[in-house]
Amino acid sequence: MNLAQFIETFHEAITRSVVQTYPPLYSARNRDDWGFDLRRLRRRPLGAQGDAIRAVALSLQRHRGTNLVGEMGTGKTTIGVAAAYLAGFRRILVLVPPHLVRKWQREILATVPGANAAIVRSISDLRRLPAGGSQPLFVVLSREQAKLSYRWSPAVMSRLAVVSARLLRGEDGEPVRRLCCPACFAPVLDADGLPLEREQLERKKQRCGGCGGPLWQADRSGPRRFALADYIGRRMPGFFDLLMIDESHEYKARGSAQGLAAGALAEACGRTLTLTGTLFGGYASTLFYLLWRFSPLVREEFAYKDEQRWVARFGIVERITRKGEDEPYEDGRASRRRGYRTRVVEKPGISPAVLFHLIGNTAFLRLADVAAGLPEYREEVRLVGLEASEKPDEPSQSSYYHRLAAELHARVVQALAQGSKRLLAAYLQTLLAYPDAVTKGETVLDSHDGDVIAAVPPLPEDRLYPKERALLDLVRQERLEGRRVLTYITHTATRDISPRLEQVLRRAGHRVITLKSDTVPADRREEWVARRVREGLDVLLVHPRLVQTGLDLVDFPTIVFYETECSVYTMRQASRRSWRIGQRLPVQVVYFAYRGTLQAEALALVARKLQASLAVEGELVEEGLAAHGDQGDDMLLALARSLTDQVENSEDSLEGLFAGVRRAEADAEASLGPGDLAPEEREIEPLEQAIDTPAGGLLSVFEIEALPLFAPVAATVMSGNGVHPNAESNGVAAAAPQRANGSEGSPRDEAEPAPLTHGQQLRLL
Repeated sequence: MNLAQFIETFHEAITRSVVQTYPPLYSARNRDDWGFDLRRLRRRPLGAQGDAIRAVALSLQRHRGTNLVGEMGTGKTTIGVAAAYLAGFRRILVLVPPHLVRKWQREILATVPGANAAIVRSISDLRRLPAGGSQPLFVVLSREQAKLSYRWSPAVMSRLAVVSARLLRGEDGEPVRRLCCPACFAPVLDADGLPLEREQLERKKQRCGGCGGPLWQADRSGPRRFALADYIGRRMPGFFDLLMIDESHEYKARGSAQGLAAGALAEACGRTLTLTGTLFGGYASTLFYLLWRFSPLVREEFAYKDEQRWVARFGIVERITRKGEDEPYEDGRASRRRGYRTRVVEKPGISPAVLFHLIGNTAFLRLADVAAGLPEYREEVRLVGLEASEKPDEPSQSSYYHRLAAELHARVVQALAQGSKRLLAAYLQTLLAYPDAVTKGETVLDSHDGDVIAAVPPLPEDRLYPKERALLDLVRQERLEGRRVLTYITHTATRDISPRLEQVLRRAGHRVITLKSDTVPADRREEWVARRVREGLDVLLVHPRLVQTGLDLVDFPTIVFYETECSVYTMRQASRRSWRIGQRLPVQVVYFAYRGTLQAEALALVARKLQASLAVEGELVEEGLAAHGDQGDDMLLALARSLTDQVENSEDSLEGLFAGVRRAEADAEASLGPGDLAPEEREIEPLEQAIDTPAGGLLSVFEIEALPLFAPVAATVMSGNGVHPNAESNGVAAAAPQRANGSEGSPRDEAEPAPLTHGQQLRLL
């Protein structure tokens, strides 16, 4: 009997054992045992919001770090504010995107009775905060003001170089001048003892090797400000007893200014509560620094530089060793042994063992738990073939694409053989964009010398190409059913395809408009879209990143990803902008791509990342875009699906308990309107990122997925997935869950609740 047959035969016993071994600390049955009275709030929670508030409040009392992972539109702001208040915190610092500052202030005042909600923008505002008071104080801080400081410039002086009491002169006979420390007048040297130039000092802050003094100073011509995160960390440690972080996944990068600022604030405050709708980006590395900054348990086991060890333990890595025509880098001294270089690449996916860092202090919430009776949501992938001509020598979309791909491939391989990666970005962006912009042609230049490395002429503009016809057919069908269409496009600048799509749609009789970043300010876009809808808009073209500002797009029940969005965070957020509270029509999301092109490979890669992202949150989907990336080789995911199918039908599970709660509250939720919950908003992420790609290998999306366009790559990692994070060898118990039938008793039997152990579940689906 293999493992799959074993799971299928004994799934009921396994499921029952898991539920009994890891009972949730909070459930709908013991909700009244913890003393969190929701009647103290100014607004009535909706659906499972009440249970999420109590569960998060309980975790806040027991853990230094708590996570709330809620689907877009579930009201995470209300849940977080209410949980902090009911948990007994009185001075709360809230770190939010800059355009959400006033929204958070409104939500706080509308949720917590007698609360003081102050927006701070300067050190003077922080100094004026009251030190005491019986009423809770919420301080809302923009992440931009938390991270941005004064502009600095080098602080050095130029002096004549003197050697053995003699003036040093150059080859031209002129005296040589050296940059020196303004404090001790010692020459400014690098680690190798070579003089530093001003250009080097302008790139990175340096210190004097003699006296250790700083070699930089504030630039008086720049903004006069100080990073408020640094000020709070230095002058106000312990003043706040809780840090709430909205859109916490934005702080996942290792060296980003906002990530470092959030980490400093977490150290200055006693406890943290992170809020996000997209916790996991598909790669294990995207979770490391996010958890390291806000989870003391992760910091106990991993150092700040242990990202590679984290990926080796919890991620999925692929080792690529090429032989054949490749030259070995060494030969055996006494045998015919040969050594070939191996490249290690991180792949989408994560080990289930990472859940031990989440289930003890994380609450998961779905939109269906908050609003009963939501319409159907479905996703569909439509692959379209390239247009081909009847004669091989005639120009066509297919022939030009393959010609362009071949020319680019040859030049990129040549550059890689010379040790240069400069053409990888051009290769990727060109092949992703060209099939949708064939009427413009394409010319790719070498940034190093300006030479043309690949070019194809434009194709006629008076013809419709396959994906354009597919979009027209979809829009025509949806408009016959009275449904508007929201179309996402990613190339809206250098390779702007919006004018072409507008022209195609208007010729077919549809009313279409494009929303760009400079069309209207972010805080007025929802009003702008609503006005266009009233004027009879049929199709809205927009970059998916623009909807991260929190647009409520229920007027567009059909969403089309005309081009692939490679960020799982952005894609998940954008795909749910229409399936929200107040939607009455079934929501359909369609993903287009040209078959046999880099677009299709990119879509499959994003689907695999999405599949891993949803699995971490308990969503083991078998349809939609996530299924598009399922290659049938993930045994862990398949087994997990077979078990969760049984767990969902268990009366002891949270899902079964909440089903009864939702039935009891169905009448109250029937009157729910669109304005009862504020839509979630997000800030636009910058598109520009540096390129760092492993050399060698075939040039497909799956081979060059190390590009920052997709996800970071662990340079060298060792395999070892599935190792439990708390091995006894490091002095930490592996997992000591409080068993339901154990001698220690359950939490409800104790006068004082026992501290939550590392393996206990705290999750809401």
